[in-house]
Amino acid sequence: MFNLAQKLVLACLLLLPVSVQAVIVEAEGQANIANKDISSAREAAIRDASQQASMQAAVYVSSSQVVRDGILEIDNMQISTLGQVSNIEIVDEKVIGNTLFVRIRADVLVDQGCYNGVSNSYTKSIAIAAFPLLKLKHANLGGLSSVSSDFPAQIAQLMNKYNNFIAHNAGRLNLYIHPSLAPTNQLDYGALSSMQQTAGQLNVNYIVSGVIRDMSMMDPRTHAEKNYVIDLYNQLDYKSKKHLRNFEIDLYIHDGLTGHLVHQKHYQTAGFWNLDRTIKTGFNTASFFKQDFGQKVQELQQTILKDLQTELHCEPFTTLINHIEDRTIWINSGKQQGLKRGDKLTIYRKSTYYSPNMEATTQLINTKQTLVIDDVQMGSASGYISSAAASFNIRPGDLAIAR
Repeated sequence: MFNLAQKLVLACLLLLPVSVQAVIVEAEGQANIANKDISSAREAAIRDASQQASMQAAVYVSSSQVVRDGILEIDNMQISTLGQVSNIEIVDEKVIGNTLFVRIRADVLVDQGCYNGVSNSYTKSIAIAAFPLLKLKHANLGGLSSVSSDFPAQIAQLMNKYNNFIAHNAGRLNLYIHPSLAPTNQLDYGALSSMQQTAGQLNVNYIVSGVIRDMSMMDPRTHAEKNYVIDLYNQLDYKSKKHLRNFEIDLYIHDGLTGHLVHQKHYQTAGFWNLDRTIKTGFNTASFFKQDFGQKVQELQQTILKDLQTELHCEPFTTLINHIEDRTIWINSGKQQGLKRGDKLTIYRKSTYYSPNMEATTQLINTKQTLVIDDVQMGSASGYISSAAASFNIRPGDLAIAR
């Protein structure tokens, strides 16, 4: 239980805007003294006090909440500590019996979470699919035909440098038969059902895909000029806007387990392309990145990476239920994703309904049952709910979600 001073710290923190805040906190920790080893006990007590300081400074209450008749109903409550402790100072130390108590004062850097209330820090898996080029002829200049697979491959490689993400290169997987219609996919049996089938096969939390809308020269005449004198002049006038080349893409993020589109964004840049039309650099080459156009594409990749990190960090963590026995439920995530004993996830039941055009859509129904994790393996975990899963029609293939 928190004392009054601790509650006041929490109240003040929770009223602050969403940002990173540094606060000074005092907290107490304790540890048993084994074999008269005061030094080891002190280290353990300081660690305990640091955890308490983090708790005091950065408690988050995240829940699925519904107000009915003026009453707030909470079906799942979680507390996460997000404070980073530094500049630890011992202000008091005492031994009572065989226990060492320390009181510390420390700075705690508090990340106040996401705009939508998501506060979990689980590792999310992502598949980066192909970015098909809308007009293939745009790749002829420079020999950039591999851009559809190389561009997402680079995104995946760079994304793996961020914490809490496992990015898979799926650059050979084209989700859009007709890129001009993306993010929908016009198939005979319905667009959304196609995405749902793909999502289930990939078994990832989120799928990132896109379409390269334009990679043409701003002035197409620049590399089509047949007059030798004018062509020579164009080459000498290499800083003219007529040498600018467009790079325009649409990026989409789909939920990997339901197929739902959760985010989309348009990006555009341009850079100078001054090479002769007969020179083929290829896309992912040193020669390409020496060009101003290549450098601008590289800068755009960094912008996309930051946006993906921000957006996906604030999306819920979702995992499949793969086995059920009475009250015990096994899920398809474990230590690799950051799960630990005592973690709590809410169970959602999946159902599919069809539009008048026979397009399938997945609907998630909150069972209001909390899965409490009590055993964690590297790639799987199990836990229990309050009643038999059959009572709530929970089946393998349903989802456990942490928000």
